[in-house]
Amino acid sequence: MNPFRQKNKTWAKTIIVVAILGVLACAGAALFILYHRPPTPPAKHVNDIFTVIIDAGHGGRDEGTKYKNVKEKDITLAIARQAEALAPQFGLRVILTRHTDTFLNPVARVGFASTQNADAYVAIHVNELRGYSYVQGMQVYVSNKNPDFESSRLLGSAVSQRLGADFKVSPRLQQRAANIFVLADNLMPSILVECGFITNPTDLKLLTDSTKTLLIAKQILAGVSAYAKHAAIKEYAVQISSPASNTRHHGVMASTPARNKKGHKKANRTA
Repeated sequence: MNPFRQKNKTWAKTIIVVAILGVLACAGAALFILYHRPPTPPAKHVNDIFTVIIDAGHGGRDEGTKYKNVKEKDITLAIARQAEALAPQFGLRVILTRHTDTFLNPVARVGFASTQNADAYVAIHVNELRGYSYVQGMQVYVSNKNPDFESSRLLGSAVSQRLGADFKVSPRLQQRAANIFVLADNLMPSILVECGFITNPTDLKLLTDSTKTLLIAKQILAGVSAYAKHAAIKEYAVQISSPASNTRHHGVMASTPARNKKGHKKANRTA
């Protein structure tokens, strides 16, 4: 055998072995880095920020209550938008059920809220009491059908107290004898804020003043923030609304839901 050919084969084998060892060394180093590097911090979950659904009542073909060409659906949307703009000041994340003049029935509102991984739900409405123009002031509603009733009560108390710093507010939380669907069927602490009586001249004036509605939005968020931070909150008593104050909710208030053959609730599908 040619000695030079033998030598070339030996060198070739040596090169191959060195190459294989090099590849194995690189792979080992990569594995060492992979298993010994510091863990990557988890991405911040959006729900680390307290999230509240602000539901502007009515919308679209459902105008809500109307008085002297002032429509409830426009007032509630204005307050909701102002709350959305103010939310970062309170360390809150606000999600609106509607940003425009859109019709949504109560089932759609609750269904939307259930997909947002939110911490609380606040419905914005305006009251009326025809023939009793002297009746004024704000009210906050809860429902003992809500699975988080005690939390709803605490949330409602916090919002009532903050609103009471600037406005006339009922000293008790309200509850309907009949079911209010968006309160009873929500799977999170839920309240409904009646921001005044459109049939009262004083309330009507503040509800059509953007500086006043901004203050309403601000104090609602202040109450939600106090609740979110577990601040000391005086819990308000809950009373069943008397017939005299049983104002309309234009479809948000549903009779106690009937049940179909499968036992599921049949919701009132008007808004």
